[in-house]
Amino acid sequence: MRNDQIFVLMLVVLLPMSGCFDGGTTGVGEAEGAQDSGGENTPSTDTSTTTATPNSPPVISVETMGTLANVEGSDCTTTAFEIEVRHAMTDWDGSIISAGWDVNLDGVIDYPTNVSEGYMTVEIPMNTMVSRTANQGSISYYEYEYREQSIVFGAQDDDGAWTSSELIKLSKTISYTNTNTGVETSYLDLEPCHDFSDVTDYNFSITDHSDIASTGNADYLVEITRTNGQAGLDWSRLRIVFDGDNEGDEVCRINNYRCSIVETTSLWEAGATITLQESGSNLHSGERDAQVEIYIDNILVESLTLDLQ
Repeated sequence: MRNDQIFVLMLVVLLPMSGCFDGGTTGVGEAEGAQDSGGENTPSTDTSTTTATPNSPPVISVETMGTLANVEGSDCTTTAFEIEVRHAMTDWDGSIISAGWDVNLDGVIDYPTNVSEGYMTVEIPMNTMVSRTANQGSISYYEYEYREQSIVFGAQDDDGAWTSSELIKLSKTISYTNTNTGVETSYLDLEPCHDFSDVTDYNFSITDHSDIASTGNADYLVEITRTNGQAGLDWSRLRIVFDGDNEGDEVCRINNYRCSIVETTSLWEAGATITLQESGSNLHSGERDAQVEIYIDNILVESLTLDLQ
């Protein structure tokens, strides 16, 4: 076969194959065009999801130590109560950013802390507490008055989760009253700041009562007037002793058996007059002089002998 015939035969065989090579190039260009939109590569989208780890709120433990104790205000009277409290706290997966005691249940921390464990003393104003009155024990005519308040501890972590303690109820007995006699015994400091640092500076006037001394057991004996100072005197600081002509010394107290102080106010105010009276016993019949002694804080501040008729 001649050379020119061989060349024509090869050309006939190769021409169909050239279409295959061109089609392959066109396929690659289409694939690149699908990935290259406007000259930028479009990133692939990951359709898998990640589950967030739940936040663990703070863990706390609290307790109160002892009982409520009186707190005096600027006037030296009881205006509040205080108690020692203890806390411990931690956060497993973060940090605590706010913690402390709320002592009036308004949702605001009144006594903040940033230590993980410790003690502190919190104070509760008496005038914000709940008042409760109830009879207690087998003696039904004793009426007790209480002041009560609940407190709570809370902690917040850096993810915003709060943990709160239970409400802790505090109760303080402030007084009891004998409803038969009307005599009230107080556990508060009701006496304002003292007029005198030296109790012997207090002055009193002691005079014979107009009642006639007899052999009876209900005579009015003497009248005693506070003649100086401004603040009231608490009866717990006072001791008045009467020595008549019968049965020896008697300590006189408010509405007491044998020797009674006729007075129902909680304090002996300046300028006020009290009366000593026999109560079920004949302490004086007028046969001889009687003696009256006044003690404040167990210190003798006044002593007078009277001819009681």
